[in-house]
Amino acid sequence: MVTQNAFSDRGQGRQHEAEELIARSAEDMEAFFSGFFGSIEALRQDTERAESQDVDTTIAGVSSGLWTPRIERQETDAQTVLVAHLPYVPRNQVRIDTDTPGRIKISGECSSSTVYQAGVDRVTERQLGQFEKDLPLPPAACVERMTAIFHGSDVVITIPKY
Repeated sequence: MVTQNAFSDRGQGRQHEAEELIARSAEDMEAFFSGFFGSIEALRQDTERAESQDVDTTIAGVSSGLWTPRIERQETDAQTVLVAHLPYVPRNQVRIDTDTPGRIKISGECSSSTVYQAGVDRVTERQLGQFEKDLPLPPAACVERMTAIFHGSDVVITIPKY
């Protein structure tokens, strides 16, 4: 004769087995993902660090995957200087927009083609795509007196401060 306690003990045993299986599965998943990402915790920390970074850095990391120009920023008490390195971008394709208060947007379209030839073999590599960088400006920036000058493949944007 089987008693109610026997069923209860068997049910608790199965529940314990299920909990152990779930715990082992979680450990296996952590080990699996650790091989790819280091650890879930490291991924979370990287995400928090990216969220707290400057907008420019974050946008660079979330680009379209084709190309993101490098932009250097130099601050003084009198002015902000941005140097955008834009190889393969024709001057007439570069746009600088200051319509949004406190921000500057540099955008354009890059287009380059390189041909490699060895004997009868010929390979053409093309780099095409649009880019856009949206950067914060200091509160004292005077965009009305901003200048932009090309030096080779660089554009130097000088924004005086009030």
